[in-house]
Amino acid sequence: MPFNATNEEKPAKRPRVLVVDDDKATRRALELILGSEFDVTTLESGNKAVDHIQQDMDFDVVSLDLNMPGMSGIETLKEIKQHSPTTEVLLVTAFQDIESAKQALKLGAYDYIEKPISKNAYRQSIRQGVRRRQKALVSEEAQQQLKIVKAQLVHSEKLSAIGELLAGVVHEINNPLAGIMGYSELFLLKEPSPEKAHKYVKNIQQSAILCQKIVQKLLAFSRKQKPKREYVQVTDIVESTLELVEHEIKKNAVKVVKQFADNVPRTSADSYQLQQVFLNIINNAVQAMKQQTRLGTLTLISEFDDKAIRISIYDSGPGVPEENLQKIFEPFFTTKPEGKGTGLGLSICNEIIREHGGNLYVSSELGSGTRFFVELPITEPDKPSPTVAPPDKADQMPGSKKILVIDAKETGYDLLENMISALEHQVDVAHDASSAKLKLQSENYDVIISNMNMPEFSGQQLYEYLNQVKPELLSKILFITGGVISKEVGRFLEKNRLPFLNKPFGLKEIQEAVQNIEKI
Repeated sequence: MPFNATNEEKPAKRPRVLVVDDDKATRRALELILGSEFDVTTLESGNKAVDHIQQDMDFDVVSLDLNMPGMSGIETLKEIKQHSPTTEVLLVTAFQDIESAKQALKLGAYDYIEKPISKNAYRQSIRQGVRRRQKALVSEEAQQQLKIVKAQLVHSEKLSAIGELLAGVVHEINNPLAGIMGYSELFLLKEPSPEKAHKYVKNIQQSAILCQKIVQKLLAFSRKQKPKREYVQVTDIVESTLELVEHEIKKNAVKVVKQFADNVPRTSADSYQLQQVFLNIINNAVQAMKQQTRLGTLTLISEFDDKAIRISIYDSGPGVPEENLQKIFEPFFTTKPEGKGTGLGLSICNEIIREHGGNLYVSSELGSGTRFFVELPITEPDKPSPTVAPPDKADQMPGSKKILVIDAKETGYDLLENMISALEHQVDVAHDASSAKLKLQSENYDVIISNMNMPEFSGQQLYEYLNQVKPELLSKILFITGGVISKEVGRFLEKNRLPFLNKPFGLKEIQEAVQNIEKI
């Protein structure tokens, strides 16, 4: 049978052992003991061993002489464990150093062996270290997988909550949309008097702003993003959560009572994760109160002491039986009908609060409602150092800029052209890729505002084009997006640190964005 390289089994990777000893003869002897079974590297000092570890040279076990000149065995052990916690360390020691060896065990060494060294005992100790390292790596990988699964569960539970919110959001948007359509039709049907025209336009603007706020809140909550801790005011997060479920609360005739303390301290937290916690608890409370004939009351209280902030959420629902109360934070436990709940909500809430250094408690009595308590540690930021007072607004007024707008849709470029002109800037418009390239080659612009999803000239294509022909204009780009950004576009914007403006926006947002481009 002819030799087939693809069928040849690759030899198993041999465990790697680093032998550190200042005595050359000892190093050679230990290398000979281990060489038939392990991939052995030898070094003569603790400093060199630490250098190798810090250069990410991966060793399963380090055989370390305890008593060496220069960096001692104890110091070397500390450095190794600090940089590579899963690397196992075996101490080689003389009888008189036994107490030091015992100290080393407390610092992370897994075992020690006395001189003179028994070949079999030494080889067996190294094998033990290799087995420990392999178990540690498997455990570490499992922990990473667990983190990924937890993140996926958090997001899936968030999507479940979004599904429940959508009906209410549609209702909330339909109200201002009715005003926008009605007043605009009246405006077009018959030219109104100046007073009525002003009233119609004002009502249209107010309705549009309301739509904008509703959409922005839903997008902010639904967006999958990396957890980001910042100093937040917890009661503000509770308020914004109540706005998200306002329709559901009104529909079920639930009375909301807020008793928020003044001057509540801040905490370091991911605001979107906390909002997910409050949303879950409030949704559960509203759903529980739907089951009864009497009107429900939802009471929210904020209070604090020297160490912690407490948010209490009371409902006047039917309460939770004691046998269920004990299992309420367990994954997949739910009392809802099949298809109505995943049983993950409260277990994820509990996990989120614990990761924030806090606690989530619950108490309930049948017929007397349920009470949830969210406790979070107080973590106020350091007081900033005094800063120089900003210049007067008059000194900050920008001059007229030359701006290129790139957009294929008439409603897009016409609106931007008129808004930018109203801000007293010069404006050019390009409707397609060829006209945009022609203008960019022949003119110089202070700002380039482009639709991120231009046909045949997307944001990425514009960036690549300018990078080739006029790289000095890369810092002048401002992209316009529809609000929902794909992963690919998000990575592109983040990687190149490019500013963008989400629709819908007003004159103020355009002016601020243009000013920010100036500062880059």
